[in-house]
Amino acid sequence: MVDERMTNPVQDLIAEATRLRYSRRTVIRRAAALGLSAPALGLVLSGTGRQPVAAKAPSVQLGGELNILAGSYFVPEAQTFFDQQTKEWGDQNNVTVSTDYVNWPDIQPKVASAVESGAGPDIVELRDTWTYLYYEQMVDLNDLAASVGGAGGNFYGWAENTVAVDGQYYSIPVGTSSAAFAYRQSYFEQAGATEFPKTWEELFAVGKELKAMGKPIGQALGHSTGDPPNFAYSYMWAHGAMEVEEDGKTIAINKPEFVSALETLITGWKDAFDETGLSWDDSANNRAFLSDQISATINGSSIYIAAQNAAAGAETDTDYEVVVDPADINHAGFPEGPAGRFNVLGSWSYGIMKYSENQEAARAFLEWWLAPEQFEPWLEAQKGYIIPALPAYAENPIFTTDPKLAPYLDVVNYGRNKGYAGPANQKAARASSEYIITDLIAKAIQNNDAQGAVDEAVRLLERVYGR
Repeated sequence: MVDERMTNPVQDLIAEATRLRYSRRTVIRRAAALGLSAPALGLVLSGTGRQPVAAKAPSVQLGGELNILAGSYFVPEAQTFFDQQTKEWGDQNNVTVSTDYVNWPDIQPKVASAVESGAGPDIVELRDTWTYLYYEQMVDLNDLAASVGGAGGNFYGWAENTVAVDGQYYSIPVGTSSAAFAYRQSYFEQAGATEFPKTWEELFAVGKELKAMGKPIGQALGHSTGDPPNFAYSYMWAHGAMEVEEDGKTIAINKPEFVSALETLITGWKDAFDETGLSWDDSANNRAFLSDQISATINGSSIYIAAQNAAAGAETDTDYEVVVDPADINHAGFPEGPAGRFNVLGSWSYGIMKYSENQEAARAFLEWWLAPEQFEPWLEAQKGYIIPALPAYAENPIFTTDPKLAPYLDVVNYGRNKGYAGPANQKAARASSEYIITDLIAKAIQNNDAQGAVDEAVRLLERVYGR
C-alpha cells in the first residue's frame, strides 16, 4: 500500500526506480534532478528498499549551534537543497544549523572581520586563494582532505594549487563556478557571426555591430569575486602579461604588448560594450542579459539555468522579468590573444575557524556533507553551475548531457591560478583581494590611459610582492 504522505513525484520515482532497478546512487541523482526535498528522497529510498544513510554517529553526543557563512547561490534551488541537507543533519545530531548567505563581494570582509574579532561563523566558505590569508586562524583538516580526496580520485591540480597552503589543508575544495561567454545566437548571426569569435579583437569587431543594433556586450568590472577577475586576468594573460615571473618576485605586467592591448580594449569598450559595466557586480550582468539588454557576457551557467526555469514556468526570486528564450542561448570558451587562451581557475573551499566553540560538530558536518551520498546530489542540484574539484564527479550526467554546457568543463584545459607564473600563495591572494588586476583594466578604460593604469598596478604589485 502506498503511503498517503507521498506526493505524486515520489510515487513516480519509486515506480521508475523499481522498474529500472536503479542503484541507490542513481535514485539520489534522479531525486536531485527532480528537485525532491531531503524528506521526499527518504521516502523514495525507503520505498525502493534502499534506506537513507544515517549521519555518522559522533564519538560523543553533539548538540548546540552551528553557523555557516557562504555566498548566495546563483541557482536558488541548490541553496534550498543545501538548507534541506543542513536541517537533515542537524535534526539527526541535535544541532541547530544556520547558514548566512551574503553577496559574493561581502564574503571576504565578513571572514576578515570574524578573524579580527575572534568570533563569528563556525564554518566559512572561502574562494580561490583566500585560505592563504586566514589559515593560521583555521583548523587543520589534512585528515579530512585525505579522506575526501582519496575517495574521489585526488583533487585536480587547479584545486589543490589554490586551496592547499604549502601542501597543508585548512579547508576542503568543493569545486568552482566555471566561466564562459553566454551569448545570444540570433543576435550574433544578425551581426554577421555564425560562430563565436575566436580572438579578442574579433569579439570587439562583432561587438561593435551588436552595439549598433542596441544589444552591446556586457561585462562586470566592479569589485566582485566572479565575473570581473575572470575577464581581467584572462585578458592580461592572453596578451603576454602576468603579475610576476616564475620566481614569484619579478613584476611582469608592464609589457609593451599588453599596454597596446589595453589601448585596443579602451576603444573596444566604447564601441562594443555597455559602458555602465565598470560598476557592475556579479549579478548586474545576469539582470542585463536575462532582461534582453545585452547580447553576451562572461558568466557561470546560472544565466542559462534561470532562462530554462523561467521558460518552464518556475517562480523566480528576481525583481525583473526573464524574457530570454534558453533555446537562443549558447556558450563559448574565452577568446585568445597573441599569447594564447587562458582563464583564471581556483576552487572554492569550506573550513572551520579555530575560535569556533563547536569544532567537533563542524567537523562532523563536513565529513557527512562531503561524502558522495550527500555531495553528489548537491552538485546535481547546482545543474552544472559548479564544476567539481574531484575527477570522480566529472562524468556525472549533469556535466555531460547538455552540449551547451561543455565550455564550462573545458576551462580546466586552459585555466591558470592567480599569481601565475608564480605560485598561488599569500601574495597572490592579497593581490586578488585588493582587486589590483581588475582595477587595472577598469582604470585604463575609465581614465583612457593604458600606460598610467599599468604603472599604478606595478607600484601596487611591488608593494605586495615585496620588491
